[in-house]
Amino acid sequence: MTKKSRATKSLPTEVADAVNRLGEHIRTARKRRGLTLEELASRMFVARKTVSRLENGDPGVSMAVLSSALWVLGFEKNLLEIADPGKDTVGMYRDQQRLPKRVRPIKAGDDLDF
Repeated sequence: MTKKSRATKSLPTEVADAVNRLGEHIRTARKRRGLTLEELASRMFVARKTVSRLENGDPGVSMAVLSSALWVLGFEKNLLEIADPGKDTVGMYRDQQRLPKRVRPIKAGDDLDF
């Protein structure tokens, strides 16, 4: 039996809902491809019960299992879009705020070229 994580119990409602929806999306994709739980599990090299937990939105399923399911179903490119630095508007804004107000020329004695 798997050990319950304290993080699982303390998930924000929005995150728990997103994990459930993600599981439903994986189930729908599997069914559209005509795969049984056993077939998907076999292609992922995991147990059928693990795939079932993933599809039921169990947040304790590892990222490796999720990634493997997305790869088998052909969604691995979508995985790279998660937390894409190019789409991180908050991070880009904070980077912009850290830029210096002025840029001064380098003094002649500060030749740091090794």
